[in-house]
Amino acid sequence: MPNLKRQISSILKMTLPCLTNKDIELFIKIGSYQKFENKKNILKSGTKSKKAFLIITGAVRGFVMNDEGFEKNIVIRSQGIFTADARHLFNDEDSKMTFQAMGQTEIMLFNYADFEKLALENTNIMLLHLQILKDAVSILTYRIETLTTMNSEERYLDLVKLNPAFLKKTYAKYLANYLGITPVSLSRIMNKVKIES
Repeated sequence: MPNLKRQISSILKMTLPCLTNKDIELFIKIGSYQKFENKKNILKSGTKSKKAFLIITGAVRGFVMNDEGFEKNIVIRSQGIFTADARHLFNDEDSKMTFQAMGQTEIMLFNYADFEKLALENTNIMLLHLQILKDAVSILTYRIETLTTMNSEERYLDLVKLNPAFLKKTYAKYLANYLGITPVSLSRIMNKVKIES
């Protein structure tokens, strides 16, 4: 457990350096540590409880099912990122997204209402809450921008530039789905990039 607390503390202090050890202890108390094997669901669509989680190690994909019954990856997140189905958290509706582990993944799961309550009682936790929201808006805005201004090869190259280690852990079929292309198209792009390198 000491090593786990160190990992969580390190992530939180990277997110917001002004957090004290006491702030971090308060945050850890509202959550529960959970470990998931590859392809195990962390949160399922249709749930009513408003939960969020911090990825301690590993990676996660968040997907919805389209009208034809196919999975569409909306988010792919890695270590150090807070994530949840934002529409579910902030609106009175069931969750639409399923979050699933990609490889062995460790998280800290917490009720969002507990986090908000703690934020109202503690200025540093409120600052952490605001920083998490800012990061989420920034990530989603960037995702929209890349989807509307870049072609599939440019989006792939952008992901390689931003997080090459993460891409090595992500299954090609999930990555292709996230980029909005087929696995065959992704394979062609990856081969082309190798040849040009």
